[in-house]
Amino acid sequence: MRSKVNKSRSGKRRACYIGHPDPLRELLEQALTTAGYEMVAPGAAPSCHLVIDNGSRSVSRLRATLSVFSGAVEHYILISSHQVYPTSAPLRPWQESDVTLNHDLASAMAPATLAARALERELRLLAKDRFPYTILRPALIEGDETEGVDVTRWFVDRIVDGGVVVLPEGDLPNYRHLSAADLSRAILTVAGYPDCFGQTLNVANQATLSYWGHAAMVRDALGATLRFGYLPQWRWRAANLQLPLGERASSSLIEPSHLLLQLGWQADDPLELVHKRARECAASRRPYDQHLVARERRALAEAEAESLYHPGRSHQPLPQHATRQWVLRGWAGQPAGLSLERLPQVQNFPPPVVKVQALTLLPAEERFLRGEYPQQGHRAFGHNALLEVVNPGPHPIEAGTLAVPMSLTPCAEATTCPFCRGGMRAVLGIGTDGYGWGICSTPLSHLAIVPPSLGKMALLADPLGSLITGLEQRLRQSQAPVWIAGRTVEAALVAWLAQDAGRPVVHVDRRAADHPEFPVQAVASLLTRCREGQMPAPTLAVDFTGCADVSWPLGQALAEGGDLYVRRRPPGIPHGIHWHELSAVTPNLATLQEAVTRLQRWQSFRNLQQRLGPAIPLDLYWDALLPSPFALPYLEADR
Repeated sequence: MRSKVNKSRSGKRRACYIGHPDPLRELLEQALTTAGYEMVAPGAAPSCHLVIDNGSRSVSRLRATLSVFSGAVEHYILISSHQVYPTSAPLRPWQESDVTLNHDLASAMAPATLAARALERELRLLAKDRFPYTILRPALIEGDETEGVDVTRWFVDRIVDGGVVVLPEGDLPNYRHLSAADLSRAILTVAGYPDCFGQTLNVANQATLSYWGHAAMVRDALGATLRFGYLPQWRWRAANLQLPLGERASSSLIEPSHLLLQLGWQADDPLELVHKRARECAASRRPYDQHLVARERRALAEAEAESLYHPGRSHQPLPQHATRQWVLRGWAGQPAGLSLERLPQVQNFPPPVVKVQALTLLPAEERFLRGEYPQQGHRAFGHNALLEVVNPGPHPIEAGTLAVPMSLTPCAEATTCPFCRGGMRAVLGIGTDGYGWGICSTPLSHLAIVPPSLGKMALLADPLGSLITGLEQRLRQSQAPVWIAGRTVEAALVAWLAQDAGRPVVHVDRRAADHPEFPVQAVASLLTRCREGQMPAPTLAVDFTGCADVSWPLGQALAEGGDLYVRRRPPGIPHGIHWHELSAVTPNLATLQEAVTRLQRWQSFRNLQQRLGPAIPLDLYWDALLPSPFALPYLEADR
């Protein structure tokens, strides 16, 4: 099939679409005709310049399709499926390389996943040294009802009726989608392009959808009222109810191919796409399973009528989850949305698989809950955790190894790291999911090994690393006093860094407070003493309070040319003060490893254990946000 394909009598290049009549076929044939191709039917010509195969869903069908072309094929494009990816909820969107992970055992995969992978594997074997090919893996196609899945119509049917949309309680999956026009443009983008030969590319809109968000978009498009009702998982299954995407939603949470984006492909606006589809569905209502909707609402009514279990009073207990896996979720701008979910099913993750032994909630998580970051929606919380490797897979790390994660992306190995290939700058747990999963996956490029002797004290490494980055050099430029405002664990770590640099330290706050190692003085009285010349003015101040009653006198006390370091700009900074924002997380793996090494050295002459705690049971997760003077509270995972 490597020989050159002759043009048709009209002088045009030949293209062949294989698949059922659908909106994609109409759009694609029109676009290819406009691009100068002549569309030919399968079998009408032994050779073809471009073949788009959207009909092969099995190995035997693929072989039959290829047998039709006895002549040359210059480019064969197979429309595969997002179902090649596992149905387990991913920590990040699936990327093309995730298909070959060792944890995907055949016995644990759905038949559709096995079939999709076998189809791609067969094409690679048949095409080897015969013709160039490209495999496209599209996310859910909005409005494509060929597989009986149309989430927008599912919501329209329930919302237009004015009833309640019933969903199961617990963790619902995220997913991505695209339009038929998006996929058509992607095919034209790669058609005949040599850089795409032999490549497997994901095609998806970068917007991440959830059932709640999808329903809200439909509500806004129709101007209707939306009400949700929730059923316990056990009751949902007992009523034999299913979500429109079933177990396939998570496999559609895929990362768009970077090569496609580099070639200029861009998806439609997801909001406009769903709004348009919702209006179309509302204008052309079709018969739907009203018995199913009635069963959903009947199950909800029964659940609401049944009281909760009380020992000795209720006739049946609440169901218990069969697994010990959990996820701690927070919603941007919604402090009350912080919740712990016990997962009813075991989640699968690619190796190296790590188990969270302890998790901290630092100021970055507090700011996320307050809505100070532009992210929308929920996140698996936590960027600072102590991890234990439980399944190293083929990676050069041993099971049982302790580590702390570098949570800023991209890392130093951004071209190969599965977390960082998108090049997006983000913090795990803030810009994307973090270590609030009880069990998850982390690449080696994000792990700093922790010696067993350090144990949970390694949780101090991430806040220490961010302070080393911002303050280490500045601390060595002078011997003047350093004022530190706030009674957080970071204040204690800055004090130790300053002591290592030979600088005197003064702890300040609104009011004085006793502490055996870090006594605190009232900042207003110290400012008076500075102005009266009774004590030297500081040349460096670090404020962890974010309080105007502290930051203003702190700035006034600074000597001329002094610097003020803050987590975020507080109100009340006097004009002329040089202020700098400290990083919320350690910026790179080398600094994180340096912080671990520093903690090891401090361990020999400082009481690190006193800077850690209290240990908080997982179910009391809110207490992890409570202040602990000069110490770091942490959530202790289930043993």
